[in-house]
Amino acid sequence: MGKYYCQFIFHICQFSKLYLSLDTIISGFFFMKVVSLFAGCGGLDLGLVQAGHQIVLATDFDKDCKVTYDNNFDHELLLKDVKDLKGEELPEYDILTGGFPCQGFSIANLYRDVKDERNELYLEIVRLLNETKPKFFLAENVPGILSLGKGEVVKQIMKEFSEIGLEDDFPGYEVKKYKLNAADYGVPQGRKRVIFFGVSKEFSPDAINEVFKVFPPEPTHSNDPDDNLEPYVTLRKTIGHLPEPYTKQGEKIKNHFGTKHKVKINGYMGNRKLSWDKPGPTIVGRGGGTGGPVIAVHPNCERRFTVRETAIIQSFPDDFEFYGSTSSQFRQIGNAVAVEFARHLGLALKKIETIVKAELFEINAN
Repeated sequence: MGKYYCQFIFHICQFSKLYLSLDTIISGFFFMKVVSLFAGCGGLDLGLVQAGHQIVLATDFDKDCKVTYDNNFDHELLLKDVKDLKGEELPEYDILTGGFPCQGFSIANLYRDVKDERNELYLEIVRLLNETKPKFFLAENVPGILSLGKGEVVKQIMKEFSEIGLEDDFPGYEVKKYKLNAADYGVPQGRKRVIFFGVSKEFSPDAINEVFKVFPPEPTHSNDPDDNLEPYVTLRKTIGHLPEPYTKQGEKIKNHFGTKHKVKINGYMGNRKLSWDKPGPTIVGRGGGTGGPVIAVHPNCERRFTVRETAIIQSFPDDFEFYGSTSSQFRQIGNAVAVEFARHLGLALKKIETIVKAELFEINAN
């Protein structure tokens, strides 16, 4: 396949008639059309857009998320429950993405249960994949999903993903799961997530093997100096420059306000002393049961993080503005995929698109 891949890139270069770098060529010619389920406020979508992909449809049923999303993207979020979404409504697309709701799986939810109805929403992804059969899919969830039901839940999810389309003479998907840490990709927090990635078996075995050589992306940061990577991004580097909220300077910064919940250092989630010189803790959207979002204590130990500080720790850009109540804004940010992590996933998807297009070029060449 390498011979035809090189020929393919050469012909693209010739077609462009410009002396462009390979990165520029890949950025301009290779992108995926994305249908985004459970889009929330748009963390995953923003990272994919930053990597050069096109969101052709984004959906969620949260009204505050829609307001935030619509004010930060040049396309609107469809306000619709995924259970009411039909495959025939989806535009032509390449990859289905979905950070399906994780509260039922999350370790932060002390009351998690296999029977939690939120744990079944991944079946809506399965249903829409069965109805549309795109080239790829990417689903994201929390590490707690791996241990739920003593590992039986994730086995069932992998089985259902792998059997998509088999009853319709579709060859199915090659599906793999990965436990990744967003800190390894420049996100200033320890944020481990499970990624399910599926590739249509309509592609040749060689092409599929090439795809899984570039996915997941290689880490860019490490806590181990021997890895010869950039060090983990710290809270000092991330939010150390911000003025205090409720000051003249602080009021100039979007969403730089927070909660008046008392600071109490006791070692429990949301009440731990943090170091300026380490990444922050996992930003979460909700605590145990039906409680509100858990807001960690600022390293100065005098207050809790503001909305803007949690957004920066989630790698949202400074001009990304959040809407809704303060609690809703914290929840939207905590439930989002970290933007910089999503961007690295998107860059890997760009490489994958060159691989599959090269295979089509080889087929046509023969």
